Amino acid sequence: MKRASVFVFARCAAAVAILGVVLAVTLATPPSAPAADASATTSVATESAVPTAPPTTVATPPTPPATATPPATTTPAPKPKPKVDTRPKAPKFVPKKGKAIYLDRRHQWVYLYVNGRQIDKFRCSTSRTLPRRGTYHIYRKRRQSWSFSFSVTFYYQSIFTVGPHGNNIAFHSVPVNHSGHQIAPLGRPVSHGCVRVDYKKAKFIYFWATKKTPIIVRP
Repeated sequence: MKRASVFVFARCAAAVAILGVVLAVTLATPPSAPAADASATTSVATESAVPTAPPTTVATPPTPPATATPPATTTPAPKPKPKVDTRPKAPKFVPKKGKAIYLDRRHQWVYLYVNGRQIDKFRCSTSRTLPRRGTYHIYRKRRQSWSFSFSVTFYYQSIFTVGPHGNNIAFHSVPVNHSGHQIAPLGRPVSHGCVRVDYKKAKFIYFWATKKTPIIVRP
């Protein structure tokens, strides 16, 4: 009986020891946190977020119909004013159409006209009585001529009549002597019947005037 009591006591002590070990192990291991429920976490996050206002719908005003653009008005350019011909008019006895030469023997001037308008005016030298008053036309031309009586040369001779002694009367350059000097100035009646003019003017008349160009001598 005594031996059986000792055996029971020993078994109880062993059981208590094992229980103590289990208890010690249990207390030493921290309890694991329970897994968070994903749905719960999402729910909490959603609930804790600031509520979002619903999107505001802005009404777009209707687009007005396109307005037709009126065509651009073009301002007409001002009409150019007609040019006024300020050139001196020809005397009444000078033709109003075509070319014409007017010799003012009294004042020793030559005038050139086209369609009744003066295009040039320059000095000349005639004789006191020749050429006589009248209307003439050029009928012969010579680029160079000589006067053996006076030992002079002149250029661009445009012959339009003859003198009382049968000598030619023409427009030509001022005669020059053997030294190349002009024998007399213009603006005075010192010739023997021809109409002396400047070299360039004689050349111009030579090429400009035709057989139909009238030469009017006044007075």
